[in-house]
Amino acid sequence: MKNYKVKVCGITDEKNYMDLSRYPIDYFGFIFYNKSPRYVSDDCDFIKDISNKIAVFVNEDINQILHIVKEYNFSMIQLHGNESPQYCNDLKKMSLRLIKSFLINNESDFNDINLYSNSVDYFLFDYKSKKYGGSGKSFDWSILNKIKISKPFFLSGGISLENINKIASLYDNRFLHAVDINSKFEKYPGFKDVKLIDKFYNLNL
Repeated sequence: MKNYKVKVCGITDEKNYMDLSRYPIDYFGFIFYNKSPRYVSDDCDFIKDISNKIAVFVNEDINQILHIVKEYNFSMIQLHGNESPQYCNDLKKMSLRLIKSFLINNESDFNDINLYSNSVDYFLFDYKSKKYGGSGKSFDWSILNKIKISKPFFLSGGISLENINKIASLYDNRFLHAVDINSKFEKYPGFKDVKLIDKFYNLNL
């Protein structure tokens, strides 16, 4: 039985969200980064009443983040760019729960993570691509055996039906808080394939 939560990220369509909400998904991620193919348009009022949601930003102006947080009733945000510990601290003072993403190719990409330990609630580890995520690729998860992690974390990047079972056997996962599934569970960017989500929840994890 899996001992981690599930985040489905990059949703853009209200009906798609309603279909997904029939499953015990712990977090729904909405991307407020206009260079992403999964960018949430201005016509997204349906988000306001969702309780278990996360707003995703990339190097966004703090005032704009606070505007979106207030407009759509977010209490949890994900910072997926090059935000500094001080930037995170400034948002933390606003009583927000913070996830800080780190883009990973090799062990050295973890060097600075503990600088953020007092500034955020969770880490997130994703494959390092030029587009800040959504690449459908995975880094070598076995690297997680070699580093000291001081926070519960989300694991992201190319998670699929074919490799999800590898997660439990790769490392001591007591700090694994959630898996973040996205591009491998889509019909097209921003629209999740409910049949694949159904298969995911019927796996013997």
